[in-house]
Amino acid sequence: MKQIAFIAAIALLLAGTCFAQAAPTGVALINFQRAVSQNDEGIKAASIYTEEGNKLAADLLKSQTKVSELQEKLSKSGPTMSDTDKTALMRDIDKEKRIYDINQQTAQNTLDDRQNELFRPIADRVHKIVETYAKELNLVVVLNEPDESLIWANEVVDITTEIIRRVNADIARNPAKPK
Repeated sequence: MKQIAFIAAIALLLAGTCFAQAAPTGVALINFQRAVSQNDEGIKAASIYTEEGNKLAADLLKSQTKVSELQEKLSKSGPTMSDTDKTALMRDIDKEKRIYDINQQTAQNTLDDRQNELFRPIADRVHKIVETYAKELNLVVVLNEPDESLIWANEVVDITTEIIRRVNADIARNPAKPK
């Protein structure tokens, strides 16, 4: 009976020791935005996003130029215009301003949607790789580096570069499906 109790006590002690050794203990930092934007897919997505943003900005500039031209016309010719012509021009200016405001909001919504469409799959991939890597290193937590509350951390805990390397390796093995 004493032997069984002794064996049970040893088994519990060993189990507790094994559990203590298996418990996650480390902390790491990642600049998640950098990990998403500086891997191979992120660089391509950023290029597409910038190109599309530039096209939308060019279209907005045309609309804004139209408003400016009408305002300049009112400024130069307004004092000599008839009240009817002045009122019509002011109505045109208001109409073009509304069109510009609508176009600007539409462009912003389009860019927001496109950013989500381009970067969400990459962010999901990075998240999965961070989770796998954290388990490999037995980490208890991975913090996002640009957090304002973080005062100091040794650069050795920054896993961003390793995550970017692993994401690129994962991209090579499992390329994103073209849309």
